[in-house]
Amino acid sequence: MCRFERIYDAVEPVEEYRPGGYHPVHLHDVFQQRYKIIGKLAYGQYSTVWLAKDQLKNSQQVVLKILKAETSQDNNKELSVLLALSDFNENHPGKEHVVQLLDQFYTKGPNGTHLCLVFPATLSDGAAMTVSGSPREVGYIRVVCRQLLLGLDFLHQLGIVHCDLQPANILFSVAGGTDREALLQPPEFSPIKWLEGVTVDDSAPEYLMPSQRRRGQLSDAHFSTLEIRIGDLGGAQYVQHCHEKPVTPLGLRAPELIRHTRDTSIDTTLDIWALGCLIFELATNEPLFPLDTFGITREEIDNDHGILIEKRLGSNNQYGDFVDYLRERLPENFGAENAESLASFLLYMLQIDPRERLSAKELLRTPFMLDRY
Repeated sequence: MCRFERIYDAVEPVEEYRPGGYHPVHLHDVFQQRYKIIGKLAYGQYSTVWLAKDQLKNSQQVVLKILKAETSQDNNKELSVLLALSDFNENHPGKEHVVQLLDQFYTKGPNGTHLCLVFPATLSDGAAMTVSGSPREVGYIRVVCRQLLLGLDFLHQLGIVHCDLQPANILFSVAGGTDREALLQPPEFSPIKWLEGVTVDDSAPEYLMPSQRRRGQLSDAHFSTLEIRIGDLGGAQYVQHCHEKPVTPLGLRAPELIRHTRDTSIDTTLDIWALGCLIFELATNEPLFPLDTFGITREEIDNDHGILIEKRLGSNNQYGDFVDYLRERLPENFGAENAESLASFLLYMLQIDPRERLSAKELLRTPFMLDRY
């Protein structure tokens, strides 16, 4: 039964403020007598994400992720993965390119008990970067790829498949630190209105807000200053315990996920395919496999996806066709030789047969990654 008037802004579903659902949050709320909310960053199917000040550490800015109560059980998968990463003491260069857990705690509210995860603050994400329309030079792409591959190799060496490697889960900052609050847009409040006849309680906040993260705020940053981390491990699975359906977004799913075969194994090659799609999007500002999902069935979506994959990658002149398709979408100053090298690099990942995809470690040694900036 609906309890609220519908909100059409880009906010989390208001009806998910219910027992087991989201925790109601307002600006200036304080958690653990420590973390003061100063801005809205994002929301997802299972959580809301906020910028906060750590009042016990000189108002250091952090990210506070508050999970729904129903996904906040003691055996929470995301928490177990994050703790495993924190406990890994070997000196792997990719550890600094995966989001790090600073703190964790539980908070009780009208909708249940919620797991709260605290992370270092970042400036932007890949979704914001790909809509800016700014052309990407080859040095930028190499810097991003190197850091992503190091992070992915770190995860894969621990037997962890991310399963949700999409632009929104790639986190960007710049060396030297920045006041993130100053870069936020002013809040836009969407008041919550209860339907007539519904009993009003405290399960919902007074208002919802779209993300205050500005688009294109790193457009002028030199690529040499970028610091990149793989974030949101909520969908991650261990290779030996991959029993759940991956949460990979439709357009980034590997062919074996589209075919729905019973013997489809969930392993690190799924991340490699998604990474190829993600890098194409970061380089060109458009998805490799744009899918129309409105008003059509999942079977029709999968069929269209298969046709697009065949069109992009399955022709007799696969390499030449793909190079031309990529080159047309890169800025002129990218260079023909660099475009060809990037195309070869992407095709090492975008192999129909998962056994043919190179690992993250192997991709770090490919010509595109070894060329000078």
